[in-house]
Amino acid sequence: MNCKIVGYEYKTLEVILSPGESFYTERGSLVYVDSKLTREVEMTNGSGRGFGDMLLGAVKSALSGENILIVKVSNQTNHDLKMVLSGRLSSLVPVKLQGESFVCRRGHYVASTSKVQVGLRLSAHGFLGGMGALFQKVEGNATVFLDSIGSPIEKRLESNETIEVDENHIVALQGIDPMHVQAGWTIGNILHGEGLSMMKITGPGNVILSPLSLFVSKAGS
Repeated sequence: MNCKIVGYEYKTLEVILSPGESFYTERGSLVYVDSKLTREVEMTNGSGRGFGDMLLGAVKSALSGENILIVKVSNQTNHDLKMVLSGRLSSLVPVKLQGESFVCRRGHYVASTSKVQVGLRLSAHGFLGGMGALFQKVEGNATVFLDSIGSPIEKRLESNETIEVDENHIVALQGIDPMHVQAGWTIGNILHGEGLSMMKITGPGNVILSPLSLFVSKAGS
């Protein structure tokens, strides 16, 4: 499988699937697909389990801002085939997961190289900080692609290293302990033009940020 992000102002993802390979993508994210590639719809969560687990998985997907259904694209021919997809914003962020803790903003998961579990995480700190109480929790071993605006900023935090972040720029947190994310409410933040709260994030782990405010982009769309 070969995945390549292309473009400048608006970026898309080109995926070359070799024979026997599959790729998972959000419904509505395909730009075009080779007609010989097969597509089938699967449940985002709960596949292969009882009805109760499937129903719970569907509820979690809906609350986390994710579609209940996901599209599996497979190459069942004997030669390479191509597909192109895009997110709802102007760029895509690739993140390689290897079973570590990973959360992103609601609705920002776009696609992945293999099937992952997209669930729900509640965060009191996120609610108090202005990011909202619900996050997407993504679990699995795959490269996932997330929505972003422009080229993302990635900040690797060492153990006990802390940064203060405008919550409207946060795309995802990788390997960050949820207890190490706190809302910092100060009058000084308002005087500095950053709003009432800045999120305090402590490592170790990786912070993925959008160069433009995600809140502003949604308000203007």
